[in-house]
Amino acid sequence: MLAYNDFGSGIPLVLIHGLGSKKEAWTPQYELASQYRLIIPDLRGHGETSLNDSITIQNFAKDIRNLLQFLDISSAFICGLSLGGIVAQELYKQHPELVKGLILANTTSYIPSLFAFHSISSTSIHLRTGRQERLVEQIVKASLYDYSYIGEAMNAFLVRDTYLESAKAPVGVNYFPVLPTIKKPVLLIGSTHDRVTPIGNVFLMRLYIRNVRTALLRRTGHLSNIERKEYFNQYLRHFIDTNIS
Repeated sequence: MLAYNDFGSGIPLVLIHGLGSKKEAWTPQYELASQYRLIIPDLRGHGETSLNDSITIQNFAKDIRNLLQFLDISSAFICGLSLGGIVAQELYKQHPELVKGLILANTTSYIPSLFAFHSISSTSIHLRTGRQERLVEQIVKASLYDYSYIGEAMNAFLVRDTYLESAKAPVGVNYFPVLPTIKKPVLLIGSTHDRVTPIGNVFLMRLYIRNVRTALLRRTGHLSNIERKEYFNQYLRHFIDTNIS
């Protein structure tokens, strides 16, 4: 079972964090609990979750499904940032009936193997030499536009020995064939200064999705839910409230 937070009431909203991150990465969204029931898990191999083997995108999504079943939630709005957005797409692929709507933030639908090779190699060196804290600092600096959020962003990460396996999990998995089949509403959130998943991903992904809205955050990096939490939360509220059925 995944470690998770469950608080608030109303329409369920699942928040799925990114690579090497943890459920506390969604602290800026806690205010949404005044309107929605927030379900915020630590993915397999992340945070406080003790389930560490067989790390794949398919199992990440399977774990979310099992958590929703355990909580007796038949469907929910699913919001994923970065790796979490890829997991959200896999969850829809496996169980579209669980999804009321998708919010895909600062993410992509495909990570080519060649693109990931350099990043994974560099990460491997840091982990072998025991420089996890240096790695987190490097990740955070690459993920922010406004460095005044460094402290808050650092608290969102916890690099464990499962990090490298988790980093490899989405490589080569292609969800572009899935996007045209999505029948639920989709919100794509992108940032103008995202160096991890550049804003071009938003423009490309939206070409394949029928019922899609986009939100672009200016002067914002990869961690848009932290750097622009007011706008991020506003976009989520508007999207959910206009698609409640």
